[in-house]
Amino acid sequence: MLVTRDWLGAPADGKPGVVMTVGVFDGLHLGHRHLIGQVVARAKKRGALSLVITFEPHPMAVLSPGTAPEILTTFDQKVEILGSMGLDRLGCLEFDEKLRGLSAVEFLDEAVGSRLSPLEIVIGPDFRFGRDAEGGLGTLRQWARGRRVAVTPVRRQVGGGQLDYSSSHVRSLLKIGLVDSAALVLGRPYRLSGEVVSGAARGRDLGFPTANLGDVAQLVPGPGVYAVRATLRGVSRPGMTSIGQNPTFGARYLTVETFLFDFSDDFYGERLDIDFVAHLRGMVRFEGPARLVEQLKADELAAREILGFEM
Repeated sequence: MLVTRDWLGAPADGKPGVVMTVGVFDGLHLGHRHLIGQVVARAKKRGALSLVITFEPHPMAVLSPGTAPEILTTFDQKVEILGSMGLDRLGCLEFDEKLRGLSAVEFLDEAVGSRLSPLEIVIGPDFRFGRDAEGGLGTLRQWARGRRVAVTPVRRQVGGGQLDYSSSHVRSLLKIGLVDSAALVLGRPYRLSGEVVSGAARGRDLGFPTANLGDVAQLVPGPGVYAVRATLRGVSRPGMTSIGQNPTFGARYLTVETFLFDFSDDFYGERLDIDFVAHLRGMVRFEGPARLVEQLKADELAAREILGFEM
């Protein structure tokens, strides 16, 4: 998959014929993937390239910084997921004040018409674009009609289920720790990625050395202890992750600490990807370290059973 970070600044590359879609696609849940799957399939049928145009940062971070949602997927995660779907090209638009000011037609002219020869544009039911979200399906169809571009709307619901396939629903589930329910909407476990940083080393003193994530750019699931699969150095390892403020020790700052089973190497400064599988329990203040260790041993047994890794 060819990835272009500066979509408007990069060469137009001969205006290739494409089947495409446009959107933020935060989370890349099953609804998003159904739509993008249509793009890939229709492009293959036409003998064209499949293309997704997305935005960085999330548009709401520019439009309404105080109420912008916490993101679910980093750009690197989007690249990985979309590449696995067989997409040919991913173009990323920097969402800034200039882009914010474009009318719907100006956006189509600059981001699509001047760079591509679109054969078909596939869009979701809530697709809005242009200054003050003025453009919608009608605007797109009017623009496309004179250019002989097909416009294909795709319904929100995937299959016949009752799940709400939306990024906002995924956020609401994660915030209360329902990572298994969020996985049903995402079609995969929720993944949190970050760099391992040094912590207070309390876990090591207790016999449960943990890797601490620093500067996490994504939404962090609600407080509690979780069974997880963590990817380190390209290898998936079982473990458990604690999210909270370490109430037993009176801490007042949020930490994301992961204990990897049967693994003792130091990996400060390395990337760790945490896939949340199940919520084990809420965050509790224990009477002291001994009682905490007793509970951590029980948590490990429960997590190993869920993940299928015996002692």
